[in-house]
Amino acid sequence: MRSTLLALACLLALPVLRAQEDPKPVKIPEDRTFAKLRGISYFFIDVSTSESRPEDADLRGEIRDAIELEMRRSNLVPKEFVGGNSEAATPLLTVEVKFERGLGRYEAVINLTIRDNATITRNREPVLAVTYAQTKKAVGSSDGTLVREIKGRSRELVIELIEGLKKSQGK
Repeated sequence: MRSTLLALACLLALPVLRAQEDPKPVKIPEDRTFAKLRGISYFFIDVSTSESRPEDADLRGEIRDAIELEMRRSNLVPKEFVGGNSEAATPLLTVEVKFERGLGRYEAVINLTIRDNATITRNREPVLAVTYAQTKKAVGSSDGTLVREIKGRSRELVIELIEGLKKSQGK
């Protein structure tokens, strides 16, 4: 009887003893989000909005200026995108602001995408592919607060992009 109780006690204590062992090293998977962006040192910048009001032109300019400032701080060269041939302006960083306004509703969705030349060509022309995309939502109680939120969210998206680029390039 004693030997049975002793064997049972040993079996119950075994998991506790194993939990006190050194943990096995866990291999952390590499973040592949920014892998396609390695080696990029400059971006062409394009900012667009879903509405074409005069106030939105000011907003586009302010967002573009904020992006350029953040890039210059991190030693990335911003280049202005002149519409037309987007294949020649790569890598192209695009910020799209889609307004969702209604009666008492002030919302916007901010999309940041990076398009770069794909490895394929069609009809001897380069093809653009989306290599990075992020989205944030901005909500405000008026047009003024919505604009502030849009600027803040677009700045956050650019900072996340720059930090990811630095990590992927080992800086």
